[in-house]
Amino acid sequence: MNRFVQYPLVLSALMMSSWAVADCRDWDAKAAGDDLALSYFRQAEIFHPARVLKLHHPSRHKEVASYVAVGDKRYSIFSLVDENCRARFIKRTRQGD
Repeated sequence: MNRFVQYPLVLSALMMSSWAVADCRDWDAKAAGDDLALSYFRQAEIFHPARVLKLHHPSRHKEVASYVAVGDKRYSIFSLVDENCRARFIKRTRQGD
């Protein structure tokens, strides 16, 4: 086989292997972010669906915003979800201040 034909095959194999890495789906990342956000409060509820804000490259971690209401106060909880769907706290903001 000609060596110029082999390079595209090797390159495509390398590109495909990087996509084969286990990745947490958006739906699961949102659920992990919501679970983490609710764990910081005793009586809280989700008042708006979570959003995946960005995908960090090359770590493939997703930044998720969860929206929690506690009484009359509303919070945005930001978390970083890894490829195994484990959420880690980034920051909290209070809405309406």
